[in-house]
Amino acid sequence: MGKDDARPGEAGADKLGPLIKVANTLIEKELNNRVASMFEGYSLTGPQITLMVYLHDARGRVVTQREIADRFVLSHPTIRGIVKRLESAGLIKTSQLESDRRQILLELTAEGQRLINAHIDDIHGVMKQINGKITDGLGSVEQKRLIAAFKRIIANFSESSTR
Repeated sequence: MGKDDARPGEAGADKLGPLIKVANTLIEKELNNRVASMFEGYSLTGPQITLMVYLHDARGRVVTQREIADRFVLSHPTIRGIVKRLESAGLIKTSQLESDRRQILLELTAEGQRLINAHIDDIHGVMKQINGKITDGLGSVEQKRLIAAFKRIIANFSESSTR
């Protein structure tokens, strides 16, 4: 094991957070650039497209703004800004849940659905290519360990935020 392969509590483990941040930034930048280029003329951001794809994949069921915020770990003001911009562009529509008027329902408009339908296969292809870059050079056991490690990291932070 080299000096950069340190375990928590060992020398070098303090570099883990910054490494994850750099990896996230690089992954997000590539994903956003490649997917946003499919929607020229709409000036959509990566998070806006991600929200639209989520709504596309959730067709036929109720999706609330809170679900989106929780799913993507976004603050209420952040998700509200994304929703307002997409609504202004005529790509999603909002309504209130009848049983709880505080809950905002989100749905693609016909134009939003058309736009996503025209690109969904390409979007999934880009996501598959990026996942391939993330796992390039890793065997299946290493990939499973990586996934387990990230799930544990997410759980560690999810647990600490509910304490």
